[in-house]
Amino acid sequence: MLTRPDAVNSIEYWAYRLDEAEKAGEPQYAVYLANKTAWEQIWKEHQRIIKKEIPENANILDAGCALGRVSELFTNYTGVDFAPAFVEKAKTLYPHKNFIVAKLEELPFEDKQFDWAICISVRGMIKGKSSPEHWERMEKELKRVAENILILEYTDCRVYEIL
Repeated sequence: MLTRPDAVNSIEYWAYRLDEAEKAGEPQYAVYLANKTAWEQIWKEHQRIIKKEIPENANILDAGCALGRVSELFTNYTGVDFAPAFVEKAKTLYPHKNFIVAKLEELPFEDKQFDWAICISVRGMIKGKSSPEHWERMEKELKRVAENILILEYTDCRVYEIL
């Protein structure tokens, strides 16, 4: 396993995480080390927040989509992740949804193309394991392509922020 401080910026790191999670039969481990019960509770709370804040018919960008689970909540959905392994797995899990590989700091979208961008456990991870400046570049780009941004984390799934 890669242990460099910038491992979260490495495509190989995330491919490794996904591979190990699948071997363990715990796909959620690819993005967060939580047992199935905790994972289900987090997902239930995230769904509650998402449904409260975002209209069903909104045009959604799932920034750092990982396995694409948010896609099942929206019709107008695009998931983006810089890790090809995650995008390929998401396409397998949700074949009728749109997933692309792209860096969050260099998104291939028009200005204000989306009503909402959703970021789940991206900001905390990037600021904690990469750098605050890296997150600032991502946030600037998300603000360019989306009218609103919903920030959710795994560590405190009841707290969220709208930018």
